Amino acid sequence: MKALFALSLLALPLAASTGPLKEKAAALAAAHKDSTLFISVVVNIEITAGSNPTQKDEKKVEVIGTVLNKEGLMVAPLSTVDLAATMDGRTVNTQQGMVKLSAKSEMKEVKIIMPDGSEVDAKIALKDADLDLIFIKPEKKADNFTPVNAADSAPMAQLDDIIVLGRLGKDLNREPMVATGEIISVIKKPRLFGKITAPATGMPVFNDQGKFLGIGINRLTSKNSTENVGGSSVLLPAADIAESASQVK
Repeated sequence: MKALFALSLLALPLAASTGPLKEKAAALAAAHKDSTLFISVVVNIEITAGSNPTQKDEKKVEVIGTVLNKEGLMVAPLSTVDLAATMDGRTVNTQQGMVKLSAKSEMKEVKIIMPDGSEVDAKIALKDADLDLIFIKPEKKADNFTPVNAADSAPMAQLDDIIVLGRLGKDLNREPMVATGEIISVIKKPRLFGKITAPATGMPVFNDQGKFLGIGINRLTSKNSTENVGGSSVLLPAADIAESASQVK
């Protein structure tokens, strides 16, 4: 009965935004529909579980990133691209007992998928594992990207109304999307994060005034944990993104 009740709650539609919030969301969506783009990466993965033979695999992943400047510098959650990093050093329970995983990945053939579907050759500019960020930029000089105004930022506060810009998946033609929600909690330790009601992994989040709050990242469980790899999607503050981006050369 409890399971059925939970499922019925999931089936309920989210409340639609109205008034000024809806107007601001529509304006942001119109001005920045191209400020989120997909990044395509081919990832080679090697995983060794204890004394077992190493398993190798190759995957092509597409992840959403946020455009930070007109030259095409983009930021995305590192955990969505570096698939091995989430597993390396973890201890897991197998049929042979508890074993420690060793994993590494090589990222290659990085592309930025433009709004018209064309692809721009890109490269990794910086990885910040502590903040779960990866920065990507075009191989060749460019100035035709549409960035968010990351400098026009604001701190987050509980119960703030929010606006999220993003894109749908390949199966839905990667169309731009916009969603609204609110900040339900502000986590202050071990560092500042926000918890919001709308999905936002890799996507820019704004307040009801259109000021940049940050992007959604993954906060993974500790590698000392013997539980399965997991974690929470959280909102990383704009100030942390700006500080990390300042290291990109």
